[in-house]
Amino acid sequence: MSGAWDTLLKTFGIRYEDSAVVREHDVKRQATAVKDATTEGLVGAAIALACSSATVLGACKLFPAFNRSLSVSGKTALIVSPAFGAFFLLAELRMNEHKRQRRQPTA
Repeated sequence: MSGAWDTLLKTFGIRYEDSAVVREHDVKRQATAVKDATTEGLVGAAIALACSSATVLGACKLFPAFNRSLSVSGKTALIVSPAFGAFFLLAELRMNEHKRQRRQPTA
């Protein structure tokens, strides 16, 4: 059914190329975007992990009540959650930036 619609749209000049065809430069552009997003996310996650680790370690050393109030899993969650959040946020922002650049016409 979609083939008939594509043919009809091409007949009226609404669609110029086959939507099922994936061009090589589109695949390369997508791979570059994913690589950039992953790199950006990993750098942000490493920074967040270092900061949250230092903060939780400092809180455990300076405040004995903090150390007693949380279990090991609670402290681990306080360390790991910012790293995961930073990774996903920065990677998504980078992917959106690539998408916006792709939509802009080249001059």
